[in-house]
Amino acid sequence: MNTNVKQAGQLKKLCLGLSYAFSYAYISLFIDTFGFNSLAVTGFLTALSLGAIVWLELSMKQQQLLGKYMPTRFQKCETRFWEVILVLLSLSTFSGDMKALSLFFMHIVVIYMVLSGTGHLLSGRSSCLLPLDLANGGCLLPFANIYARVVSIYECFHSPDEMVEVVLPDGSTVMGKKAEKKPVNVVGILLVLIIIAGFFLAALGNLASVDNHFSDAMLSIEHFFENISVSASIRKIFPSIPVGAFLFGLFQGSANHDRTMEEKRCGLLAKASSKCRFMPDALLSLVLLLFSVMYIMFFVSQASYMFSAFAGVLPESFTASEYAVSGFHELINVVLINFALLATVRIFGSHENKKLRSLSVILMGESMMFATISASKIILYMSRFGYTFSRTLGLWGTSVVFVGSVLAIVHLLKEKKTFAPWLWYSAGSYVVMAFITWCFV
Repeated sequence: MNTNVKQAGQLKKLCLGLSYAFSYAYISLFIDTFGFNSLAVTGFLTALSLGAIVWLELSMKQQQLLGKYMPTRFQKCETRFWEVILVLLSLSTFSGDMKALSLFFMHIVVIYMVLSGTGHLLSGRSSCLLPLDLANGGCLLPFANIYARVVSIYECFHSPDEMVEVVLPDGSTVMGKKAEKKPVNVVGILLVLIIIAGFFLAALGNLASVDNHFSDAMLSIEHFFENISVSASIRKIFPSIPVGAFLFGLFQGSANHDRTMEEKRCGLLAKASSKCRFMPDALLSLVLLLFSVMYIMFFVSQASYMFSAFAGVLPESFTASEYAVSGFHELINVVLINFALLATVRIFGSHENKKLRSLSVILMGESMMFATISASKIILYMSRFGYTFSRTLGLWGTSVVFVGSVLAIVHLLKEKKTFAPWLWYSAGSYVVMAFITWCFV
């Protein structure tokens, strides 16, 4: 057998065992979490994150040994980035306010990290196809390989006969089957190990009666077994089986398959996108002009009210809390609408029309202004009443849409791929915000 194939098979067995341990620990976390303090939960989540990273590295090594995928330097760096983000997210769960949101993001990062590491992102890197990538990693890959663990277990005990070259007396060669291996007596091995374990405990018991250190060790072992409940273990094992099958389908399915399917889907999307550009550029330009003029009129009408936070002055009849809340969500919603409008124009309109591109730049510039005004309201509120989880989260959201608007302008003017930097900024700034909340809130 080829050495690479043999090593890949051994790594696959390690991943198989890891899938059972990982899924059992994952289920145990949610069942026993109320009995843990915050530090214990954070430590548990960090250990799970490191386990997921080890699992991914083993899967990536399998791919490389089998020659199915060789990531570029950029793709390796991107995978390392998501691995670091996953660990930092797990550490940030020590803050009670951030725990639920960080835990949600951790699940998304694990899926995206696997897709990035095994080359199953549709465009080969982070792109605006993010929703389709998550659908691929969250549904298609794991459920298409949901029985991969059963097949892997079967292969462990029923490896195919290897063909070997046999040299005949006359010098000619023929291919024959390799001599069959003697079947392993699993039951007998387990029984012998149980007997040896009994000898070990008996010896430890005798030594415990002589030495205090051995006595403490004996008491620790007894305490461990006393706390093991068969019913509780079964209660964790059964739900861990589908979880482990799902995770093994995601990791091992990604390792076993090359990028053929993703490349095919990406090609279909490229063909479909060219057919979607049927909207007249003049009509789309008129729509963008209408939105831009409406926003300019709004800025002029509300100038004294909307920009007062920059000077630290509250409008009359407003308290700081009322001013911060008033219009904040609505302004952010307008920015999100502008992003949706820009995406619509890019999908159904021409990419070469300069007038359309210029109006899109103006629209994103106005989005930057809306995000800046929203941020000024939150900062004024924080300067008077301090940090809270919701205020810090709101400020992070405004910074994300502001940076998104800036990078959209760069993309429109320079035709650079700016979605990946925006995604990295969003993830990195969230981790920073989580630790700020941990330290100051």
